[in-house]
Amino acid sequence: MPEPRVGIFVDYESPLSRGVAEKIWSGLSVAALDSGYTRATALWESLRATRSTETLEGSRVHVFVVGQDRPDAIDAIAPAGGAKATHLYGVVVAVPERPSPLSGSLLYQGVERLKEGGVKAGLVEPALLHALPGECESYARRLLERLAPLLEA
Repeated sequence: MPEPRVGIFVDYESPLSRGVAEKIWSGLSVAALDSGYTRATALWESLRATRSTETLEGSRVHVFVVGQDRPDAIDAIAPAGGAKATHLYGVVVAVPERPSPLSGSLLYQGVERLKEGGVKAGLVEPALLHALPGECESYARRLLERLAPLLEA
């Protein structure tokens, strides 16, 4: 069984996004082991930096994590290396304990940016997440469930 490789794009300028990204990775590690994988690999990139498609070689999931506290980072969301039908994309808006009513709109904008880049809406897993282990692990499990058929392809 091939191991899941995940490209995680984080807005490092946002404390919210850093915290949620860490919890998502922890959740992915646990979920991968529980699903029978021997290991999972994460390739971390700054959301605001120029992307290197070579470092993401082999990753089938790309997760973009933007913090509600730094909404301008949403403009940096784009498929790395072009949209591929064999990839799954996650768009996460990291929110504080009391999210802004505008965080849903921010999430919608992130999904739309991927769609404009050629990604089919069915290949995007959006979420508003707090930096809570249970919440982020549940999201990670959902990503792995959706990834399994792509790894077999």
